[in-house]
Parts: sequence; structure tokens; C-alpha cells
Amino acid sequence: MTLLAASLQKFGEAFTVRIGKTTTTRFIAVAATTDGRLGIFHHHMLPGAAGASPHYHTKIAESFYILSGEVTVHDGTGWHTATTGDFMHVPENAVHGFRNDSDAPAEMLIIFTPAESREGFFTGLGELLADGNTPTKEELTALMEKYDQFEVDEP
Repeated sequence: MTLLAASLQKFGEAFTVRIGKTTTTRFIAVAATTDGRLGIFHHHMLPGAAGASPHYHTKIAESFYILSGEVTVHDGTGWHTATTGDFMHVPENAVHGFRNDSDAPAEMLIIFTPAESREGFFTGLGELLADGNTPTKEELTALMEKYDQFEVDEP
């Protein structure tokens, strides 16, 4: 048996994407470094950050672990407040969403299994929203569908 080396990702050295004026996503673990098994993203939202409207994924499960502040999460039945230490797991084909409705910043880890190259989605979203741009519904839909994300009307 050949032993492999572990990989260490320093928080301050992780690739970071700015999404609009309210959100920063730091790539902690990506598909390329986890053999596609796991993606972990540190998501920092300023007060009022829009987050993600209700949607689902067909190939990936997504989980949220709240590190600080309050995040309003959608669990498929409605919106609920999640606070520091709360965890929500979303299996494939389950409706979910999130946003920061509070008057304080919030931080969470977003965890994807398998990874499915979600860094491409966050990078693309950052590019669409760069320099105050407002993407069209068609541009957003194309990006989402490319990365296995499908919006739904709010249940």
C-alpha cells in the first residue's frame, strides 16, 4: 500500500470571490483537491445579503453550518432563522435557500457532496455581478443550470 500526503488549505490563502457588494465566498476545499468528493466554502454575508432563492440540485447534497450571526434558511417548507452552531442538511432534489435578513454580518460554511465543481458557480456568479452589473434572468438561469441548480417558485 502506498500512503498519500494530506493537503492543508490555509484560510488566508484560499481563493476568494466577491459576489456583488454584500457577499464574499472563500474556497476552502474544492473538487480538484478532494477528488471531487467534497466542496467546502466559507460564505460571509453583510446585512441584507440576498443569498439564494429557493432552488434544488439533482446531483449534489448541500449542507449549511452557521459560524456566526443569523442566516435565514429555507428548508422546503418555509423560511426559518438559523444561528451560530445550527446545521441544515439538504439532500438531492430538496428545495432550499438562504439569505441574511439581519442587521449584522453572518458567516457559514456551505458543504457540497460530491463537490461537482461548485467553485465554477460562485466564480461565475461573481463575474455576472461584478462592477454593479445586473445580470438578466436568462444569464442567471444559464449559470445555475450549468452547475446543477434549478430555481423554484417559493413553496
